[in-house]
Amino acid sequence: MKWNNHKEKVFWILYHAGFVLFAAGTGMLMKYLQTGDALHPTWVVSAAVIYIMSSCIGYLAVFMVRKAENYDHNKLKKRLLPLLVLFYAASYLIANLAITLGALGWFLYIGRDMKEFLPHLFQNELNFGKGSFFIWLMVFTIFFFYFLWRKSVTREQSLMEESLKYRYNTLKAQVNPHFLFNSLNTLSELIYKEPSVADNYLQKLASVYRYILDNEENSLVPLENELAFVEDYYNMQKERGTDKIILTVERYNKGSFLVIPVSIQMLLENALKHNAASKDSPLDIRIAINHESISVSNNIQRKQVMGQSTKTGLKNLSERVRLITGKEMEISEKNNTFKVTIPLISDHK
Repeated sequence: MKWNNHKEKVFWILYHAGFVLFAAGTGMLMKYLQTGDALHPTWVVSAAVIYIMSSCIGYLAVFMVRKAENYDHNKLKKRLLPLLVLFYAASYLIANLAITLGALGWFLYIGRDMKEFLPHLFQNELNFGKGSFFIWLMVFTIFFFYFLWRKSVTREQSLMEESLKYRYNTLKAQVNPHFLFNSLNTLSELIYKEPSVADNYLQKLASVYRYILDNEENSLVPLENELAFVEDYYNMQKERGTDKIILTVERYNKGSFLVIPVSIQMLLENALKHNAASKDSPLDIRIAINHESISVSNNIQRKQVMGQSTKTGLKNLSERVRLITGKEMEISEKNNTFKVTIPLISDHK
């Protein structure tokens, strides 16, 4: 809960104004129920006591909310029960002190014998703790800490989403340097050998980067757009290694669906990165759409010289899929085939 100076001042002005109105209204209501006269002279004392009590407990609540923002979800989870007990005990103490000060002020104002103060205090004033106040304070305390708990969960989820978004965008950005370097080399060769092919290749390169830039902030895109992007990407890859890569897109179902942008391209790139491909042993990549999911599979032809994979790309994509779709991305490896299945979102317009 961080504000600039102006917002901070406005908050505290509204804070105190709100409690003044609350205390005045509650004080008059109490006196009306007790005496039938809302403006009975003692309503001012009741209002003052209520203001001191509620504003001080409010200060405590604001302090604890701000303090809780420094705790992560797990840390808050461990400290929640002790904080709950502390908040209740402190609130109960504040309420008793406010009642005591109010009673003392009234005794002094009317000049009543101070020998009667303590008996009156414990018999007529502080016995509220045995009744409904005890219950209401407990209910307020529980709801207040539920609010802290939900705030913590929401904040952590937001931070996780931002982290995943950052990692996902970083992952998408990895397409740029390596892919761009190879594409420019290919384009340089084609310009002299086949100018017409080079022009077509350049248009596909522009289309690929336009798609990446246009969907940088999007969580979902139409499946047809993603497949068109994948086709351009594949054709550019194929230009560098004719007959080494075979891509087949199988469409079994009809309907309009959404998918995470660049996700299918990532899986295609993942297959190219981890597998060898030659004219004699081409890399066969299949994209299948079925039962509201899309899968990318390839025959396993692992490269001979390659460091151990960290699988960071697949892990980040899996977390992104779970966060956006609420479903799991499936990864399987059997019968010499590596397969990744991503759930699709129906595009109901």
